[in-house]
Formats: sequence, structure tokens, C-alpha cells
Amino acid sequence: MKPSRERRVKTPDKVLSILRLFSVERPEWTVEAAATELNLAQATAYEYFRSLLNAELLAARGQGRYAIGPAVFELDHLVRQSDPLLIYGEPAMERLVEHAPVNVMTLLCRFYRMKVMCVAQRGIGFPGISVSYERGRLMPLLRGAASKVILANVERRKARRFYDDNCEEVAANGLGKSWEAFRSELRQIREQPAFVTFGELDHGLVGISAPIFGPDAAIQGSVSYVVEARHYQDGSLGSRQLKDQIARAGSALSQHLGFRSTKA
Repeated sequence: MKPSRERRVKTPDKVLSILRLFSVERPEWTVEAAATELNLAQATAYEYFRSLLNAELLAARGQGRYAIGPAVFELDHLVRQSDPLLIYGEPAMERLVEHAPVNVMTLLCRFYRMKVMCVAQRGIGFPGISVSYERGRLMPLLRGAASKVILANVERRKARRFYDDNCEEVAANGLGKSWEAFRSELRQIREQPAFVTFGELDHGLVGISAPIFGPDAAIQGSVSYVVEARHYQDGSLGSRQLKDQIARAGSALSQHLGFRSTKA
């Protein structure tokens, strides 16, 4: 008997769900633990693990434990060489660092699974201050300029679902206690060519971000400056220069990715 179409469609998703179990907090899994977590029969889980091992997307660590495998490095190299966001974004980041009036870091972030992922970082950093955005690290949508400019430009249907699922957290982060209030907050962020936050993720740092769009005006990510708060005075010539530079970088990267503005 042939497997149903439903089973053929769902099986790849279930195999990929194995990979999504792995995290910094839990980098190793056993087949038994994964089967329990995903509500799979152990025989099925073994089959999925075997497929991922054969593709070297997983690697055995001994004593029945598995971790992410070396094939991920090959995929990472491919992304670095072929992703237009990185191809155009990384040189733009170098120019932003070079032309900034103060010491800065620049971030390039991508919208990913209703979260934000930093995909590149440039700059020398700040003595004694760590930056939460690290390459490959998933960040929430509700805090930080790099995340908020992305959230503000998510299509309405997804934004509504996000609000319904996270309304208490939205309110706790000062983004509104109702759907209408939330929409109003997002609209105010969208209206700014560059959006600024103060110490929302890292004390003593200011984030200055602009959105990056792709074809059909779909939000792709954001480009950002991170600067020490002591070097940023809102309304000063230096702060206006930083905001203008990041806004122009976001606009230029959007055009490289195929975005065409409909504004007159």
C-alpha cells in the first residue's frame, strides 16, 4: 500500500524537526529523548536520525548522544558565497564602520521563523561591554532596534498572529496593551527612516536600525549601528549622521535585493 500524500508531505517536516531540537542550551540529544520530545515512535525516530547521520547533518558523540554534524559547515560556506544579503551587506557594513563619526559596531540581521538572526557583525567592539547580537544567535522580535524595525514591517496577518500569541510579552515591553495599540506602535516605528533604542538589550549601548526589504516589499532583515550611549546624543550632528547613514544603507541594500518603492 502506497503512503498517503499527507504522510509524504509531513515526513520531511518531522525529519527537520529533529534538527530544530538542538540549541546552545542543549547541544546533544539521544534518539529516545528526541522521540519523547516530538511524540514519535522510537523506531521512527531512529529512522530519522539515521537519515540525518547519513547526510552528516548529525554526528555521533558516543554513548548514544548526537550533535549537529559537519555538513552544516558546508552549507554555511555556501550561504556566505551565495546569499545576496551577505554579498551586498558585508561590504556595506565595512563602509559604515569606516565612515562613522565615532567607534561603532554594525550588524546585519535576517528575519527567520518569527525571530531575528544576526548573520554578520563588523567593528572592534566596546571594552567591557558585550553585544547580545552574535552571528547565528536567534533574538526575540520585541527588544532592540534591529528586531523592532523588522517586526514593524511584518505583514499584518503575521503581526496579528504574533500579537495573539504574545500579547502579555508585547505589553510588558511597552508595545501596547491591545491589538490597536500594538499596530499604532509599529506604525510609528515604520514612519522613521532609522529607528533608535537605548539599552534595551545591552546596558550602555544604543541601537540604530533600518529595515531591509526584498521583492514584493517583503521584509528581509535589518542593518544596524551599535554605539556607546556616551557617544550618542539625540539630535546632535553626529547622531543625525549615524541615522542618515544607516537609513541610506537599508535603502541601498533593499534595492540590491529587488525592492522597488511604490512611493512617488
